[in-house]
Amino acid sequence: MPSLNDLRAQHANLEQAIEARQRLSGPDHPGLANDLRDLGRLSHELGDFADAQSQLRRALALHTEALGADHPEAATDINHLGLILHDLGDLDGAQAAFERALAIDEAALGQDHPSVGRDVNNLAGVLRDMGDGFSAREALDWALAIYTKALGLDHPTTRTVARNRTSLG
Repeated sequence: MPSLNDLRAQHANLEQAIEARQRLSGPDHPGLANDLRDLGRLSHELGDFADAQSQLRRALALHTEALGADHPEAATDINHLGLILHDLGDLDGAQAAFERALAIDEAALGQDHPSVGRDVNNLAGVLRDMGDGFSAREALDWALAIYTKALGLDHPTTRTVARNRTSLG
């Protein structure tokens, strides 16, 4: 896991890269979207939720404009926004974000895609925190099946989802 200083350095470097790209291509160039998403993720890790949301919303707008609202890149942005909402305690907002990301990914990629597993796993965390253990277990069973098939039993992500599932009984 990177140190706080490493995260801050990565954040500063990425901000500089984005500023340079904006000067060359303009502030609304679709090529900025993935960098903005990464900047939002770093801001989230650093605990700057307002900046994280701002960067992710901008990434989502650029991805939506370039690729459409039902593209998996948009779903990834929405998923990350859901993680922030979950961390802020907005369980209803997080649930809505994860359900939207899941609907997009499932339609675009199919029920067994790892991105669907990511969405379902994150949704399970919200459902657990809302007190809906039954639905959380069902979601984790689905995520575990996806990750086991796609990544194998020994993959760290599969093992994490398995531990989450075991913790729910």
